[in-house]
Amino acid sequence: MAMSAQERCRVLVLGGYGHFGARIVRALAITPGITVIAAGRNPAQAAARLPGVDLANIELCRLDTAAADFAATLAGTHADLVIHTAGPFQGQGYDVAQACLRAGMHYIDLADGREFVAGFPGQLDALAQRMQCCAITGASTLPALSSAVVDALAPQFEQLHSIDMVIAPAQATPLGIATVRAVLSYCGRPFDCWIDGRWQTRIGWAKPQPVRFARIGPCLASPCDVPDHTLLVQRYPGVATVRFRAALELPLLSRCLAALAWLRGHGLPLPMEALAGVFARAGRWFDRFGTDLGGMRITLRGQRGGLQHTVHWDLTAPMLHGPEIPTFAAVLLARRFARGEGLPIGAHACMGMLSLAEFEREFARWRIDSAVS
Repeated sequence: MAMSAQERCRVLVLGGYGHFGARIVRALAITPGITVIAAGRNPAQAAARLPGVDLANIELCRLDTAAADFAATLAGTHADLVIHTAGPFQGQGYDVAQACLRAGMHYIDLADGREFVAGFPGQLDALAQRMQCCAITGASTLPALSSAVVDALAPQFEQLHSIDMVIAPAQATPLGIATVRAVLSYCGRPFDCWIDGRWQTRIGWAKPQPVRFARIGPCLASPCDVPDHTLLVQRYPGVATVRFRAALELPLLSRCLAALAWLRGHGLPLPMEALAGVFARAGRWFDRFGTDLGGMRITLRGQRGGLQHTVHWDLTAPMLHGPEIPTFAAVLLARRFARGEGLPIGAHACMGMLSLAEFEREFARWRIDSAVS
């Protein structure tokens, strides 16, 4: 379903002055043909949290997903498209997406919760089809960008054996509290990972191992529970291993998380909600020891011409621009919709919708480098 080329598209960003929402508002506010509605629980905070954005060019709206009148207030915004950035999505239900669809609004979210993203199409496709709307989940680094990279590189292989992904944010990267809560939600918790052709158990943030990137120093990376563990196994039948790990720039902090994982895994009832705030504040104490470079590496291994073949895709984000990357997919899809090109009816995980070339154009705007070796 597409917007008419003459109409101005109304895009509501839920969590519009939060960690990722503010970045999306900023990008869409200067996009021709889009009226941006920045929505959240406290619009009075918008001026402080949207630096560089002319508030005269956007609409502010008080919208609380937990409020009894959420659906009615949402409908009153007359939005054409809603971008949901108010995480964490781990443990979140589909109420917001359902309210958007019932109001006749298209929906995109930045969810990175494995169960949320994997279960999204099955839970919402019938409603989206009935309302002739599009609902997209996971329009973020994982799985939108990660799957675009694998899709671009997989044709080099006659048989793809393994997909290994690692992300390392710069130490001084600003952290939203929802992001920290998402990270801690699976710290010390077991999850299934497809390794050597069978499901094996891994513990979130446990047993960090050394990893290397193209332009940042060696880091310690630990397993994390993300949608790609389910979705890429389904997308690439025959792949024997799909692995995702995250690394902190400073090994000391990686070991601290590993210690938390060990304690929680052995039954200590840690107050993870309270620890999220402590961890976010304490992390800032170490910023002087880090750099402004964030990195991501995806490694594919398999066979080509009867020989073992390995391809690395490396991304390096300078000047603390790494937090822009999770917003690119939602921004690209919103711009596509505003141009009148439409989005696919039904409920989908964000795979196969954006090409690596489309992401690379956004990388260039932020001086983010990517290369294949």
